[in-house]
Amino acid sequence: MVMRCLLFFFIFSVQQGFSQIHEFTDLTKLPVTVNSKGEESMPLLSPDQKRLFFVRSFFEGNLGGKFGGQDIWMSEKSPQGWRPASNKMKYINTRENNVLVGISADGNTVYTLKTSPSSKLEGIYFSNAVQKEWARPEFVPVAGIENEDFVGMFVSRDFDVILLSMRGLDGMGEEDIYISLKDKSGIWSKPRNLGPTINTKGFEISPFLSADKKRLYFSSSGLGGLGDADIFCSERLYNSWETWSAPVNLGEVVNSKKFDAYFSIYGDSVAFFTSNRDKPLSDIYTVKVSPKIGNLAPGQKYLSQDEWNSLIGTNVVKQLVFENKATDLTSAHRELIYYIANKVSFMEDIGFHVLVREEDDAQLMRDRMKQIYGELRQAGIESKRIREEQNPSSVKASSSVAVIELMLFREAPH
Repeated sequence: MVMRCLLFFFIFSVQQGFSQIHEFTDLTKLPVTVNSKGEESMPLLSPDQKRLFFVRSFFEGNLGGKFGGQDIWMSEKSPQGWRPASNKMKYINTRENNVLVGISADGNTVYTLKTSPSSKLEGIYFSNAVQKEWARPEFVPVAGIENEDFVGMFVSRDFDVILLSMRGLDGMGEEDIYISLKDKSGIWSKPRNLGPTINTKGFEISPFLSADKKRLYFSSSGLGGLGDADIFCSERLYNSWETWSAPVNLGEVVNSKKFDAYFSIYGDSVAFFTSNRDKPLSDIYTVKVSPKIGNLAPGQKYLSQDEWNSLIGTNVVKQLVFENKATDLTSAHRELIYYIANKVSFMEDIGFHVLVREEDDAQLMRDRMKQIYGELRQAGIESKRIREEQNPSSVKASSSVAVIELMLFREAPH
């Protein structure tokens, strides 16, 4: 197999491929203790990962009956698996539409929506756990949201960010994602459209914000993909709520030819989402998650630590650190690049993956990568043996340094 030529992956470019962020494996449909003949959606896992909350629609067991509304259901985890779900939540579930939209970091507070055709949606509710039951919900007003069109919502764990999917006056398509932030006095801002990087002429729904508030997951019908609606991820850049990376499709393990949405992820280890891939009404699925280190081609594999130690040495660093906005390679940088390149220059099955681990500025990063590439070429490494890539989580607004790692990979025998 001929090695691919030098590839550049910058988070500001449109991503045509699938997930560059996570590896997803072990796709599993949850059992009948969770999924029913009705429709399950909006799965949210408690912080202790022992309780799974979700919404069930078109189900006779809801308080309002099959067509009278939605209920919030909860299943507890046991050594044998998920126990039969229950909607016995006094004060929270009613005969109207009840939706869980967030859980506090300690798991003792839930945030909910209550909607009905006869009343305006003017805010959200929160309910605290009291002696293993949920207290009567208390209302929190949020200006600028109504239920004249569908409203989806996610509340951050510390209750200072609300993401909404709704049809606003300044919308770009069928349904857009908006954000509302809470100020120091406890007042929520009027929802603001996240803009054209996220929103399209189609619909964008089911927003979910990672616990560190760096990644937005959502479903879109306007970004292309495998089916009716695919799940995407976008990085929040430079600690701004207005600047986002180009959305990345989470790939064919998560997404299907049907409707996929309501993705939520926990500790980069497990995720849940909703799909109607095998029946008309949606069910809840789960996948195992692991961070994706880089974007190697099929058949390429990183050298193990033992292989690195054997070829390069046991005390050889892999990282180039740039400080104080510097772009020029130091003498130490050049010596390291030359030393590693000299060790493998005649091993044509071994390539270099130059991976940005942390950056302080995107333009400076490009200048540094260009110099590293040039230095590798001068050391005798052909272009086809070099891959460059920026880790999508490498942008850190508070960073004063840039960290670029030299990784070695091997082509599979052919």
